[in-house]
Amino acid sequence: MAGAENGEIADAATDRPETPNSESQLSGDGDKPERLSKLPLTRIKAMMKMDPDVTLASQESVLLISKATELFIESLAKEAYVHARQGKRKTLQKKDIDNSIEELDSFAFLEGTLD
Repeated sequence: MAGAENGEIADAATDRPETPNSESQLSGDGDKPERLSKLPLTRIKAMMKMDPDVTLASQESVLLISKATELFIESLAKEAYVHARQGKRKTLQKKDIDNSIEELDSFAFLEGTLD
């Protein structure tokens, strides 16, 4: 049974598309490269290496941290935008971000960081 599981794992691994090793990947319909991350990966890697426990950071891990950061910022910005729209404004203000942090439990760890 273990041999069948290993064969299934090997088959699943060969069916997956290869992950890109660089910041950009060629898109299928044009010759302009499509960026996988909107944040500078070299700076993120440098910030990761500031932690004394981190000696090596693979390109995949840097890309994953970058993508997670983008999604976090997007989520916070969308919530802050809801508060701006309630105030009949189009421009985000610090108070909109503060209100979002206070309102949602998922942002509770940010309380007091913008003071």
